[in-house]
Amino acid sequence: MWENYLKIAMRNLKRNKIYSAINIIGLSLGMAASILICLFILDELSYDQFIPDADRIYRANVSGKMNGNEFTSATSATPMGPAMENEIAQVEETVRFGTMRTFPLRVEEKAFTEPIVLVADPNFFSFFGFQLIKGDPKTALSGPDKIVLTQSVAEKYFGKEDPVGKTIYSGSEKKPLEVTGLVEDVPLNSHIDFDAVISGENWWFFDQENWTSNNLYTYYKITEGANPADIDKGLNGFVVKYVGDEIQKYLGISLDAFKEQGNAYGIQTMPLRDIYLKSDLDEEIKATGNMQYLYLFGGIAVFILLIACINFMNLSTARSANRAKEVGVRKSIGAYKSRLITQFLTESILNSVFAGLIALGIILILFQPFNAISGKDIGLGFLIQPEFIFGFLAFILFIGLVAGSYPAFYLTSFSPAAVLKGKIRAGVKRSHLRSSLVVFQFFISTVLIISSMVVYKQLGYMQDKNLGFDKENVLSLLHIRALGNNKEAFKQDLINQTGFSNASFANSLPPRVYWNSLMRTKDKQQDILCYINVVDENFLETMGMKLVSGRFFSKDIPSDTGAVLVNETAFAQMGWTELDGNQAVGGFWDEDGSITYRTVIGILKDYNYESLRQNVRPLVMMKGTQNDFNEIAIRINPGQISEKLDVLEQTWNKHADGAPFEYSFLDADFNNLFQKEQKMGNIVLIFTFLAIGIACLGLFGLAAYTTEQRSKEISIRKALGASMANLVTILSKDFTYLVIIAFILAGPLSYFFLENYWLQNFAYRTEIDLWLILMAGMISILIAWLTVSFQSFKTAASNPVDYLKSE
Repeated sequence: MWENYLKIAMRNLKRNKIYSAINIIGLSLGMAASILICLFILDELSYDQFIPDADRIYRANVSGKMNGNEFTSATSATPMGPAMENEIAQVEETVRFGTMRTFPLRVEEKAFTEPIVLVADPNFFSFFGFQLIKGDPKTALSGPDKIVLTQSVAEKYFGKEDPVGKTIYSGSEKKPLEVTGLVEDVPLNSHIDFDAVISGENWWFFDQENWTSNNLYTYYKITEGANPADIDKGLNGFVVKYVGDEIQKYLGISLDAFKEQGNAYGIQTMPLRDIYLKSDLDEEIKATGNMQYLYLFGGIAVFILLIACINFMNLSTARSANRAKEVGVRKSIGAYKSRLITQFLTESILNSVFAGLIALGIILILFQPFNAISGKDIGLGFLIQPEFIFGFLAFILFIGLVAGSYPAFYLTSFSPAAVLKGKIRAGVKRSHLRSSLVVFQFFISTVLIISSMVVYKQLGYMQDKNLGFDKENVLSLLHIRALGNNKEAFKQDLINQTGFSNASFANSLPPRVYWNSLMRTKDKQQDILCYINVVDENFLETMGMKLVSGRFFSKDIPSDTGAVLVNETAFAQMGWTELDGNQAVGGFWDEDGSITYRTVIGILKDYNYESLRQNVRPLVMMKGTQNDFNEIAIRINPGQISEKLDVLEQTWNKHADGAPFEYSFLDADFNNLFQKEQKMGNIVLIFTFLAIGIACLGLFGLAAYTTEQRSKEISIRKALGASMANLVTILSKDFTYLVIIAFILAGPLSYFFLENYWLQNFAYRTEIDLWLILMAGMISILIAWLTVSFQSFKTAASNPVDYLKSE
């Protein structure tokens, strides 16, 4: 019996090659797209799953509000970990670590910059389960001046030699470190990333006792069966016991009074497995994902599959008149309805099998490009995994049943008597269900078109926005501490050469201004949370910033080391309206709580010194000394950039004592902040084209069948004098109306969700103009019209005699 089903199914496939090809190609594209999206989602969901006891590990985060300025941080106070172990019974173990970015390491003459180096507690490796190839995970970080290298970094420095026991030098100070272990490279699906780990003993930020200074990441493991809510209670107690004391010490008010002023300070916990997809805190170790994007991509995968299945349903029901007699004859000779349904489902599943095989080929072809676009490194090993094989077979069966279910039940519902009397002409009649499905297909396609256009408009807006300074032709040079006492000589040597207009030292450059502190105004005793930037006297001119009033630092005025500038936001929040020369602010840095005030000599026009996801926050700028600087901003004259970079490297090598030459352009640094949105936009764009292509494929099939059914009508009209334009309009208008209905539904809905949800993630956002939505609608209509018109022109241009000679 099953053999007969397959024979009939194959016969029908061969007899209707065009429609079978449209069904199979549409299904295969839908399958390939959905599988690729599922692989992306599964990879995102796999983050940190390899860590032992991941379900019992949490991280302590800090958040609060000062004078209306909210702050969040993935880091916490240095004493947090020890206090949790000593005072909260449900905490089994804690570990702390800090990060150092673009950190220089060298062995003999080999000097490199590692993107991220951690400084950690001794139990770091045993806590997270990172596997050491050489060394003991329990003792590798015990004691001062120890370092464990990842396998790739060790090979870069030592080749095939055993690195354990050798000496490596860290930082610009060339501090000697003993290599005590070799660890496997960090899995890509880990939110913790590092190239090397240094023991924390003797590092200054491991010795701090301040509870309101957040320098370290603190993770803790709870005991079996412990209630996380109990830990939250303990952390709330820390705020009262420790943070409250420091607020009293430094601000002179109690914690209750602090809160009554509208301020807040709290310690929150976050499960380890939630960090990658659900955290949007400052100071994350590396860029995190976004659960909303996974929902979005999952929806796209489902909709693309639905569009492909709709194509199958539409073509099958449209061609029902051709198979109605087959059903009628079979029923009249005693065929059971269940067996007819089985026959049609067999044909659908056979289509699905062929589509699945083609989909695998498409995946193999597109796998590497998809990895490059999405930023993933998913291997092809999943193809031989039993889970994938069984899942893929079930997927094929499911798609076959979904795509073929309605046609199977629809076709077998015909009455044999009605069919054989010629009363069934379902394929010619207008089907409301079929029209609804076409509307749904182009509704989804139009939503994706609008979404893609808005995503790229927002990206363009952020890249082109005036940041308040000129980021073009400015590069940042790292490892300035390697210059030692040669900093000023290097700077002057560089400026004296052709092609370099200015240079300025700073402790950090946009968009990497991280240091923040409470600042108190001298006159009103008002406390403001401000970001701090330490610069030299050339910073304003080098960066192309502007002053609202006052003056900038001057090399000729020694007292400027005791002066500051504030941005417009800070000046307004400090309650001032006009610069009068008597205003002063001070920071809470002295151990005894005393404050040294600095005179405000100027107001900086607001500029964006961090991601455009945030509004401009209060900033205080100080004049530093040579020991305060970590970077230098260099303004290069436009043109012949490569030649100027060669000159810059030669000048660097002359003064930097063999330190690595590492630089980046500020405009590229800002663009890197939007990598997540760029990848998302690329993925949405690709699958938008794919969804439109699949929808058009189905529309092409329907148009071909419709024009075939109406060929005699068109021939009669043409014989009676109808023009080509009239005939094309007659054949195209019904489909055009359906696409217009889809656009009318998609436009407002897309606007609502993009405006009220996605764009709300940005402090600075573009506007969704009416012309953009109308353009998306015109694109949908044009694509549909071109798809249908091909068949319309073909039928309208045919000779009427070919269709009327038999009448």
